[in-house]
Amino acid sequence: MKSATAAQPPYALAGGAERPPTVVQRTMRGLLRDIMARVYGPGERIRETEAALRLGVSRASVREALRALEQDGLLEVAPWRGARVIDHGPEEIAELFELMGTVYGAVAKFAARHASDAELRRLREDFARLRRAHEQKRDIVELIDIVYQMGTYLGRCCGNPLAAEMLRKLGRLSYLHYRYLEPVPSRWRQQSLTRLRRLETALLARSEERSEKAARRLAQHTAKLVVRRACEAHRQALPRTALATSRRDAAANHAGGQPARHFKTRKRK
Repeated sequence: MKSATAAQPPYALAGGAERPPTVVQRTMRGLLRDIMARVYGPGERIRETEAALRLGVSRASVREALRALEQDGLLEVAPWRGARVIDHGPEEIAELFELMGTVYGAVAKFAARHASDAELRRLREDFARLRRAHEQKRDIVELIDIVYQMGTYLGRCCGNPLAAEMLRKLGRLSYLHYRYLEPVPSRWRQQSLTRLRRLETALLARSEERSEKAARRLAQHTAKLVVRRACEAHRQALPRTALATSRRDAAANHAGGQPARHFKTRKRK
């Protein structure tokens, strides 16, 4: 059974949250911040005691936060081994963002069709807040918080609960992969601002076709940088993995076989 904590949006807890976050939600956000800041790398174990001290909360809060993040598919928890950060390969990340673009485009299309005038005004305020965050070069966690809030609200006013739920789930799964955007290139920021303006203009004009197209292109723009950097990170990790494998193989061969003996030839008198 899914916990009540996991059912609430734990990631977007910056300004604009509808109610004060619980201790567990704050703990989840703290853990996510640490993962985004590379405190915990892909596949690395998160120890409850260390995390509790780092975040200033109890081990019970950390344990519940880890359980909720596991349910969202962001961590894996194995018996006697604890929680580890999920390590998706570049191909999996690319396919995840491809799905995200398709669903995001559909949600934007439905929002242009069904959103009320008041909801569109609220979205315009969210777009303005995200533009300011880009222009002020805020850190990546704050940017993703705002994006997550916008996506959640866009889904809420699109008039299609199934599409909204799909966007929410894909948003959670892709959340950690945004760490590859750091450091954020200036040119990428400017291009993102241009694409955001196009999506905002299309939604306010209630153009379904343009809204869907703009949302897809915005997702593709993000995916391009994320996947490229994920490929680079995995290529850098390959030599270390290969070296460790060769050492293990050499040790196994040495243990399984007898070392070669060398004999000296005695000269006859």
